[in-house]
Amino acid sequence: MTVPRPIADAHVHLWDLDRHPYPWLAPDEPTGPFGKTARIRQNYLLEDYRRDAARQEVRRIAHVEAGWDPADPVAETRWLQGLAERHGGPHAIIGHADLASSGVADTLDAHAAASPRFVGVRDRLLSGDFTGAEAGDALLGDGRWLAGLALLGERGLSFDLQSPPALMGAAARLAASHPRIRFVVTHAGYPPRRADPSFGRWGAGMRALAECPNVSVKLSGFVLAQRRWDAPGAHAAAAEIIALFGTRRVMVASNFPVDRLFASLDTLFDAYRDWLAAWPVGEQDRMLHDNACEVYRMG
Repeated sequence: MTVPRPIADAHVHLWDLDRHPYPWLAPDEPTGPFGKTARIRQNYLLEDYRRDAARQEVRRIAHVEAGWDPADPVAETRWLQGLAERHGGPHAIIGHADLASSGVADTLDAHAAASPRFVGVRDRLLSGDFTGAEAGDALLGDGRWLAGLALLGERGLSFDLQSPPALMGAAARLAASHPRIRFVVTHAGYPPRRADPSFGRWGAGMRALAECPNVSVKLSGFVLAQRRWDAPGAHAAAAEIIALFGTRRVMVASNFPVDRLFASLDTLFDAYRDWLAAWPVGEQDRMLHDNACEVYRMG
């Protein structure tokens, strides 16, 4: 049997609901942007991920903050570092920090002290349904938030950019003005259906982001904007992303277990492998593995 080419999964969430607080997964939490969360309202630990990914030759995983209680985001990093020491992963930690907070510098330093695997931050630009096409400017014009963002460049940290199409123009200007920060567009920028009028806005926004050499993109989350797995539509969006960003600024990710609401991990990664098969092996390896390792410093 041919062993598949290795993968570095650039976007994974782990949680232990028995021991730690995740407000968005509370039983009384109302329906969220992805619908009811009951199907993923259960512990999801490293062994669960490894079972889901057993066929896929995943060598590295980057953990992105999973909606831990924002009152103590560093506690999530400490917990993940403990998992890494005991079980070998995750290999990179993208933690949460409220960039508009007066104490953000202390939070970043505390993350770094908690784990040498802390490499970046995600601070969502929007609350609620951040896949929405008509979102406002959110935090991008907030001076305090921008000052906090600048601290990432001083510390060599990346920023996971969770942006719907309506914010991409402003996000591109943000990236251009902070060339020392590596911005990583999560979930392919939430591409809508090709027949949707907002698809053109998504394409224009991605073109603007692609003009910034410090912006990379994750092929992930294609299920989120549509709440279903549409393989042909996702493939078309992925092809456009690779055409815009090239093979050195694209990486693959599962967004598990969230994307399990709509597709299995094998469904997602088998599709990504099929889509990338037309590229030379070295280019495939960059997108499947090497780019994520470089951006998130996963060795």
